[in-house]
Amino acid sequence: MSTKEDNSAQALARDLRVPPEFARYEDHAEAEVIVRLEQWKQKACDVLSTLRSAVHSREALSAQAQAEVVYSAAAFDGESPWVLEASRTTAQDILSVFDAPGTDLLERILRDLVKPVFLLNPHPEINIDTGRKLPRSAGGASGHLDYLEAQEWKSHPELYNVLSWCLRHVDSRAVERLWHLFIPPIMTYLDDYQAPYKLRGVHLVSELLTHAPTALLRRTGMDTLLSASLRSCLTFLHSTETPDLVRAAVPTHIRLTTATTPEGSAARFDQLCSLLGDGIVGNLWVYASRDAETIHASVDVLPELVQALGIGTVRFLKALIPQLVFPLVPAPENGASTPDKLSSARALLSVIRACAPRIHKWRGTILEAVLKCWVDLADRACPDKGSLALQNAVRSVCAVLLESCRSKTPEIDNELRRITALDPHVFSTLLESYTGLDVPAQCKSKARATIPRSALTATHP
Repeated sequence: MSTKEDNSAQALARDLRVPPEFARYEDHAEAEVIVRLEQWKQKACDVLSTLRSAVHSREALSAQAQAEVVYSAAAFDGESPWVLEASRTTAQDILSVFDAPGTDLLERILRDLVKPVFLLNPHPEINIDTGRKLPRSAGGASGHLDYLEAQEWKSHPELYNVLSWCLRHVDSRAVERLWHLFIPPIMTYLDDYQAPYKLRGVHLVSELLTHAPTALLRRTGMDTLLSASLRSCLTFLHSTETPDLVRAAVPTHIRLTTATTPEGSAARFDQLCSLLGDGIVGNLWVYASRDAETIHASVDVLPELVQALGIGTVRFLKALIPQLVFPLVPAPENGASTPDKLSSARALLSVIRACAPRIHKWRGTILEAVLKCWVDLADRACPDKGSLALQNAVRSVCAVLLESCRSKTPEIDNELRRITALDPHVFSTLLESYTGLDVPAQCKSKARATIPRSALTATHP
């Protein structure tokens, strides 16, 4: 290896260290700061191009030089305020030389360049030497307060991209060796008090779960610690990141739960019930009920959660059904958009499938909402792509509902005929295949009357 090439590559890599002001890029109002950061972005692009020319092969660099080059290039491998499209492309070209980095290189990056930054604010629940959950919090009752002071790691905004790159290039065997180097920074992100950092922590956990063996998660106690931290993400309300946090945290929590608990076990059931009952129903739907984007996000993640919980979802029907049918009913107080309605219809479909043995008790409530939504869609002269997708979703809801109810309520066929008779022109396209009712071609009724409750003989609990 050449000392000259080492020195050249390391000098260029150090010129690429991201200024700490980028951590608060959107908060800067001073024109002078913004101009300086924009100039740095352009300069960084030129430095990356020079570094790409200098890095011909891994073998030409020492291990320490390789670590510094990868660290600096990985900082530009992502969506960040300091990353231009050209700089990202150049950085990825450099990283392609290290596409199979090996455990030794990853360890050097994490040990020498990442760990020292986080040592200044050690996580009070983690043993930094082993990556295990501590039996009790370090520092006692005030440990968490000390941990949140002078967070030096936030002045290194590139750390998230570097950790993400390392996680994407580790395998299940190497992750155990590097566990003590991955867990402290990941948990520091995940348990931060600011939603943007917490969201990055969720993404890092998701990448970690791709490679982490189940036995390792259990043995180190990280299964319970990660579960609690992911649930706490649903308490970060009224932030611009809250919808994204919900969409990321819930699927990640489901992955963690299904990976670390036996299928059909009480532990899995309890954790999923807590996520749905305490996290979504008891928290998001209560304390963020006026935040349309957060509610939309919570409904978007329901199908996956309901599928994992299965028939256990029955215990939440009294909360789920009213919440999901409300957006479908056109009313002055209902400002649900077509995407909101489509999301609710898809979630409702998953609930009906999971709770088929008990859903017949709610058929009146569901049918009323579905039919009113159908009438509203029929009134649209030129339906757009979203409206057509909603029509298909409503058809699916109706089909699965009627299939689930038919064995429990034989009288449903008569109910459907009575509903169709209210306006055969409108309802026949939705219900004809279930009622067997032939609609005369000359029937062109344009009535758009509200569906009377008397037409729906079923009542909800």
